Amino acid sequence: MLKFNEKLYLEDGKATYQTRGLIEQIADEISEEGFNNIFFISVGGSISIMWPVQEMLKQMTTIPVYAEHAAEVVLTGHKQLSKESLIIMSSKSGDTKETVRAAEWCKENGYRVVSLVGTPDSPLETLSHWVIPNKAKDGVEFEYMALFMLMFRLLANRGEFPRYQDFADQLERLPENLVKAKQKFEPLADEIAKKYYNEPYNIWIGDGEMWGEVYLFAMCVLEEMQWIRTKTVSSSEFFHGTLELVENGVPVFLVKGEGVRRAIDERVENFCKQYTDKLVVFDTKDYELEGIDDAFRWILAPTISTALLVDRLAFHYEKYTGHDLDIRRYYRQFDY
Repeated sequence: MLKFNEKLYLEDGKATYQTRGLIEQIADEISEEGFNNIFFISVGGSISIMWPVQEMLKQMTTIPVYAEHAAEVVLTGHKQLSKESLIIMSSKSGDTKETVRAAEWCKENGYRVVSLVGTPDSPLETLSHWVIPNKAKDGVEFEYMALFMLMFRLLANRGEFPRYQDFADQLERLPENLVKAKQKFEPLADEIAKKYYNEPYNIWIGDGEMWGEVYLFAMCVLEEMQWIRTKTVSSSEFFHGTLELVENGVPVFLVKGEGVRRAIDERVENFCKQYTDKLVVFDTKDYELEGIDDAFRWILAPTISTALLVDRLAFHYEKYTGHDLDIRRYYRQFDY
């Protein structure tokens, strides 16, 4: 596979899973202390992987769950945010400007923060009450794994996820399954990138627990890393504006999940089949998760999507655009 080190990937998966004991210990400490709501606070790619988890929690727990942009919440505050809240933050670098400022603000107000941090001794680590180390060199799916273990252990302690033990045990098999998914998708990734890399305009659609995935790939990969113009819209909002832009010659990319909102995705798919000759559908159901119960597939669907898009498809776009994924004009290049 293009620019893929399977050995390193599986090592990263193993290292991530080995943090399970620490994550469960943290979750148990939080449960013992108690909390009355959950806040996800981050920016960019980090908050995009929190949105799917927020959507899942809205269907699984009676605890109120919120997601706030780090740069905004320090200005507006939030009347539901208190010392009884549990705040989740994430930053691979550990020094994302907006997230660090939000963490400082939380500490000033006595709010408890548990952070996923990819860089030891970074500012975010120093400011957090609990820290979950992100030991994987690359792979958004590994960040999902850590979040899943934390959040669903918390729910299990509340009696809201009784099959947590089964889920967490089976999660160990996820990385090897995702390698197989990547292998299956590889020729399709090349075909899609070759056909669409030079399009002047793209529409990306998804919903619910897949919306964060659509946002992440379109904004953080196509826009930030490839400078490709995209429009992102949820499946539920598509029929209230964006549908008027669909016609032959306009590429539409639909990311289908496996939860209850799949019915909305299928409505979009049926419409676009009629009105554009450039519809591409990414369906996580096309990829097997051997050794993992079907009941957990809707939860793991975002990990399949990110393995295919943020990894495989991104590198094939890079191949055809000739634009290095690491090159930025503005992001982190100077103060702004």
